[in-house]
Amino acid sequence: MGRVEGKVAVITGGAGGLGKVTAEYLLKEGAKVVIVDLFEESLEKTKKELSVFGEVLAVQADVSKEEDVENYVKAAVDQFGSIDIFFNNAGIVGKIAKTVDTKAEDFDKVIAVNLRGVFLGMKHVLQVMEKQGSGSVINNSSIDGLAGGPQRVAYSASKGSVKNFV
Repeated sequence: MGRVEGKVAVITGGAGGLGKVTAEYLLKEGAKVVIVDLFEESLEKTKKELSVFGEVLAVQADVSKEEDVENYVKAAVDQFGSIDIFFNNAGIVGKIAKTVDTKAEDFDKVIAVNLRGVFLGMKHVLQVMEKQGSGSVINNSSIDGLAGGPQRVAYSASKGSVKNFV
């Protein structure tokens, strides 16, 4: 029996990188996994690859849009009945530029995905977890959240905010 046998995990940014690796690990440990990602093609490919390890639901969503977040939370609960683990992992680096060369719209996009996405995910997943009386949330930050990286003003600001969010 796996360490998370029968638990339900929702992973944003689940179609690649750390999200995909985490999904595979949790599936091997017995969890049912919902992978959420913006990119539908990557999402379907990843779902197919991960399905050999267990039950996977793939949901296309933009984590910065509240309606999309509501939809992935509802899909998880409708499919599996609960959300026990939430890995708030989706994030983007954005354009690499000095602060004086960073466009406001580029800054806003990174903040929308990396910070607003974390807030919206927590807002809606925590409602489910409160009703259940249990659950775990993991918000993914970065070393840039501790000490800003060069020419990554929006990314560093967003990850510092995530680190201090909970």
